Amino acid sequence: MAHKKQKKTTKKSTTPKESPREPAFGLSTRVQDYLSVAVIFILLLILLKPLAIDHLSPQGVDVVGSLAKTHAINEYHKQTGEIALWNPNIFAGMPVYYRISPRAYSLDNLFAELSRFLHSVFIYYFFGALGAFLLFRFLGMSPLLSLVGALSFVLMPHYKSLYTQGHMAKLKALMYVPWAVLTFQYFIKKRNVLATALFALTLGLQIRTQHYQIVFYTALLIFAIGIYPILKDLLEKRYNQFFKTTGLLLLALVLGVMMAAQPLFLAKEYLPYSKRGKTTIDVNAKTETKGTGVSLDYATQWSTAPAELLTWFLPRFYGGMSVEHYDGSKFPTLKGQMIPTYWGQMPFTQSYEYMGVIFLMLAFIGLIAYYRRSVLIKSLFWFAVFLILLSFGRHFKMFYSLFYYYFPYFNKFRAPMMSVTVTYFVVVTFAVYGLKYLTDLAREKIDLKKQRFVLYTIGGFLALGIVLWFYSMGASFVKASGEAYQGQTLEIVKQIRKEYFQKDLIRYFVLVVLAGAAIWAYLQKKLSAVALILIVGALNIFDLLQVQSRVKPQFTDVHRIEHQYFRQTAIDQYLLKDKDLFRIFPAGKLFGDNRWAYYHQSIGGYTPIKMYAIEELVEKNIYNGWDPSLPFNWNVLKILNVKYVIAQQLLKHPFLKLVQQDPNNHLYAYYFTGYLPRAFFVGSYKVVKDDQQRLRIINSKGFDPAKTALLEEKLPAPIYQPDSSYTKVLKFTPNELKLEVYTDKQSLLVISQTYYPPGWKIFVDGKKVDKVFKTDHAIQSIIVPAGRHKVDMRFIPDSYYRDIRMASVSLIIIYLMILIPIAGYFVRKKRTVKTKA
Repeated sequence: MAHKKQKKTTKKSTTPKESPREPAFGLSTRVQDYLSVAVIFILLLILLKPLAIDHLSPQGVDVVGSLAKTHAINEYHKQTGEIALWNPNIFAGMPVYYRISPRAYSLDNLFAELSRFLHSVFIYYFFGALGAFLLFRFLGMSPLLSLVGALSFVLMPHYKSLYTQGHMAKLKALMYVPWAVLTFQYFIKKRNVLATALFALTLGLQIRTQHYQIVFYTALLIFAIGIYPILKDLLEKRYNQFFKTTGLLLLALVLGVMMAAQPLFLAKEYLPYSKRGKTTIDVNAKTETKGTGVSLDYATQWSTAPAELLTWFLPRFYGGMSVEHYDGSKFPTLKGQMIPTYWGQMPFTQSYEYMGVIFLMLAFIGLIAYYRRSVLIKSLFWFAVFLILLSFGRHFKMFYSLFYYYFPYFNKFRAPMMSVTVTYFVVVTFAVYGLKYLTDLAREKIDLKKQRFVLYTIGGFLALGIVLWFYSMGASFVKASGEAYQGQTLEIVKQIRKEYFQKDLIRYFVLVVLAGAAIWAYLQKKLSAVALILIVGALNIFDLLQVQSRVKPQFTDVHRIEHQYFRQTAIDQYLLKDKDLFRIFPAGKLFGDNRWAYYHQSIGGYTPIKMYAIEELVEKNIYNGWDPSLPFNWNVLKILNVKYVIAQQLLKHPFLKLVQQDPNNHLYAYYFTGYLPRAFFVGSYKVVKDDQQRLRIINSKGFDPAKTALLEEKLPAPIYQPDSSYTKVLKFTPNELKLEVYTDKQSLLVISQTYYPPGWKIFVDGKKVDKVFKTDHAIQSIIVPAGRHKVDMRFIPDSYYRDIRMASVSLIIIYLMILIPIAGYFVRKKRTVKTKA
């Protein structure tokens, strides 16, 4: 009997329990939970005060660029109440309906409303921390341990760089990761309708952030932690359980995806027309390269070199960010100046990938302690290994290429190092388990021999620090791809990089020693479990905040940003006086600046998901002209309705007439004498099906788009050169172009609006045109019979309205699946109370 009793006790000790077992500070678990959430809220409110309380915004490059490219369509919405589905002001016009915030109301819409009072950055930070806290509580951690884990998750330095640089979609998607794991774990445990609905809701909400690369990594994470418990039912012949689980899981996936139909399916519809959906053509290449995504070289520019994994341990192992304000002591005269500190293998970086050396040490302890006993930890480990290998990108091209070439949609992604952002969550989870393992030792007499691996881990981190110190003595501190500096300047830069490296190494030793001493004292029973969590947790949070502080964003009022960056220049004022419908060509370095889209319709700008046809026509060909004195491709300017060229220097050419200059800003505006209106008639065409050949014709001096159109198919009816014709713009909005046109002969009306058949519909005298022809590689045309006609061109993608309805129906089903079980619970509870009474 005694033996059986002892065996039963041993079995019981393996079941999940909170750690530490005794109530912290003499408070009940419920009170600790509420206090923990309050601490998260207050601490984040303090840290994000400029955003949450002062209502300022970060002044990052992407923030300013986003303001510029969306200003016109936002103003249109304010003035008319109509949502612009097409943005005419950037890249000669491109669809934006697939990027519009979801219309079917859910939690993200509520967050958007709350952001008027508390900045969206604060809302999502708090939401992510709350999800991590609840997940760790669900996994059996104590409130205090869950609090430390939640704060460590959201305070990763990389996340600060995301919102300061305007990458809000990525930040939002990452804050859903702990919620996705929580609701999936709850689903695996309960396998009921309520759990299915909660997982579907979380999945749909993350997809609706529209950062599909993070969604992809999250899906892999769910697969990694879910494959074993689901297949276990099948292997153990619990067929009813297996089919019930897979059925409910399939339902959750369908509802989650359908809930995000707008914008998910719209993004899929746009994809074949975007740079992410087709490899752009190089007109100078000997053969045309066919592809359905960004090129492998382009996609893998931001790859993690294996050595850069050491930045997880030492934030400035490779110097930190590309440029930083110098705050060292070696060169006092340079204090406050911007120094090129980064010397790693990426083109540049605006963030730290540091994870916190203390939590990394705890993560190793947690991994070693639980790898054999926890399926979750084992699954997360192999998932993390996969993400790390994936992040190597071009440095492990054989591995990355397998997914790039053979995994659906994977070639639409770029920046392999982005997978590291999900690895943060895995490391924090390991670290929390590491602390749990240590604090669980308080229940029994600690045998130091059994805990040698803990001491070995601490010793291993100290040994790593020593190795890094010796490495710093002989490191080159020079970018392998070459430096822009030489001589004494380069020597100073190298000395600063070495100074930063060694200062961080001193921090490293201090943190490892302090955390190691706390763990040693705890193992010697000189510290309680609660004290250990407080000390180690505080050290880790201090460490993360200190590295975060190196990211020094400027916060300002959005209206002040607009006034500062978009104050009208003399060039703007001149262009705004011209009431014609036209586009501008910002030449040279001005081309990629979204600033011009604030006031004008531009053929330039920046967006990573531009339409491939425009990129091929403009970026790849606009400087492939035939005049060596000024190699502009005048045909491209004609095709795209360019009336003015903006330059930073004086230009001399017969086709350009200087009409306005702004010496203060070094800007010059030129009227393009070959300017063609937004719509014009041509009487001849040439069928050129090969893209590369078509672009070469456009690049030739003998081609004139005012006379001949380049089509990809033969016209079904003859056209003639009109003796008399005109086009007149009656109305123009982002979603509509109304024209009055006249031609004395049946002719081809070329309209300089980017060809996009899923959205544009053309009506002649109220009757929908059945056939619209892709013309001159990027724009469109229709056959117009002789006479005077009203041409109405409207951007009305049927898919947009269909997918909104689909998302609404899915959400209603999800809400009912949540509310009905909850209502049933309260009804049963009420009946139970009445029965007892």
